[in-house]
Amino acid sequence: MSKKVLIIQHSLVVRPAYVTEFFTEHNIPFEILPIFDSNIQSKLPDNNTNNYSVIVSLGGPQGTYEDDIYPYLKWEKSFLAAQLTLNTPILGLCLGAQLIADVIGGHGHIGEYGQEAGYVQYELTTEGKHDPIMSKLFEEQQNKPLFIMHHKDSFDLPSNASILAYTTNNYIAAYRSGSAFCVQFHPEASFTEFNEWVQRTRNNRPEVYKNLNIDEILHQAQACEIQADKSRRLFFETWWNSIQQQLTQ
Repeated sequence: MSKKVLIIQHSLVVRPAYVTEFFTEHNIPFEILPIFDSNIQSKLPDNNTNNYSVIVSLGGPQGTYEDDIYPYLKWEKSFLAAQLTLNTPILGLCLGAQLIADVIGGHGHIGEYGQEAGYVQYELTTEGKHDPIMSKLFEEQQNKPLFIMHHKDSFDLPSNASILAYTTNNYIAAYRSGSAFCVQFHPEASFTEFNEWVQRTRNNRPEVYKNLNIDEILHQAQACEIQADKSRRLFFETWWNSIQQQLTQ
């Protein structure tokens, strides 16, 4: 595939991590767009460009409802909307999933069930059990795939979006809409990234964890790292293979 994958990065503190590792391992060309960088904001792609094979929108500390504070989020929403119209495959991760929810007629907001952190349990919906990505992840991981959660925000979706999974905390964990496949969790993040996020949050906003035993959550995450690495690899292999199948149909 000659076209590049576009990776939209929202913050220095939320790196592409395994996303770029996967593309590098598989010789897939990619480009990282750090839209938080003021030097980049005059060079953003045209909304209707067809230069990219796939778009990955990463997570970040911003809220979808903070686009007055972070104007580049307004650009990203318009860009993602145009790319959905062009049927470009899009992967939304955490903030990326929330932005796409806004784009398709949903609404990003502060989550009503509190902060979610670490390896939580997931429950597939009927549509999720028939989804080519989610069904394989759950089947091959004995219904317990390990994907890091670290979010305070959530979103509502329009009725035409397909919800694929919830967490046992009642947050939407995965959905599809058109050419977009979106997850609230972080399949790209290892314990290294998760620990960095936790320590930064502890220093800056310790009240976020007031209802969580974050030390125990960190301990469990570290203990699960080998299995979590398998989940990460399986996620991206399954996702990428599903895109290739779509493009050849």
